Amino acid sequence: MTENILIFSAHSDDEAVAMGGTISKYSSQGKNVIIVIFSNGAGSSPWLKEGVVIEERIKEAEEVRKFLGAKETIFLGLKDGKLNEEIKKPKTKNKLKEIIKKYKPKQVFTHSSLDPHQDHRAVNRITLQVLDEIDKKKTISTFTYEVWNVINEHKPRLYIDITKQFKKKIIALKMFGSQVHFIYPLIIPVYYRAIVSGLLNGCRYAERFYKVR
Repeated sequence: MTENILIFSAHSDDEAVAMGGTISKYSSQGKNVIIVIFSNGAGSSPWLKEGVVIEERIKEAEEVRKFLGAKETIFLGLKDGKLNEEIKKPKTKNKLKEIIKKYKPKQVFTHSSLDPHQDHRAVNRITLQVLDEIDKKKTISTFTYEVWNVINEHKPRLYIDITKQFKKKIIALKMFGSQVHFIYPLIIPVYYRAIVSGLLNGCRYAERFYKVR
C-alpha cells in the first residue's frame, strides 16, 4: 500500500520554503504527498484585485506541486491573515478531520508553534488539536517545520538528506513569481539552514523537522 504524507501549510509557498527538498525526495520514492493550503493568499498582493491574486497563487502552487512531484494540493480558501479566527469555525476542524480520515497518513507535517507569523502558529494549533482528537493513540508521526523561525525547538529532531534535491528546491522557490518580495529574503536563510542541518546530518544539505507527537 502506498504511503500517504500530509503537509498542512498556511500559505501556498510555506511548504516549499520549509520542505521542498523532502517533498521532492518522498515523491521520488513513490510516496503520495498531499499538501493542504489554508489561506487563499489574497492579502499577499494588496495592490491587485483579490480574485486575480487568488487565481495566481493557486496556479503557482499547482505548478510547483507538479515540479516537486507531489500528488495533490487541497485549497481550503480561508481568509489570508485571519486564520486565528478561521480555525475557530467548526467547519474548518471538520474539514481537517475529513482529510486525515480519507488519506490515513503515516506522517503529518505542519508549522512550528515558535514561528513568528500568526497564521503559521494558527495552523500549528488546529493541526495538533485535530490529530489529538482523532488519533488518540498517536499512530500518526507528526513533525513541525520551520519557515520564519529564529529559535530552535527542544524536541526530537528528524533530518532529511536533500543534497540531490536542493537545487530543485531553489528552482521551485523562484517559481513563486508573485511572491518574490517574500521568497527572495528567505533564500539566504534557506541556504544557511540547509547547510547547518547537513553538517549535523553528515551530508551537504538537509532539512530539519521536530517530532511533536
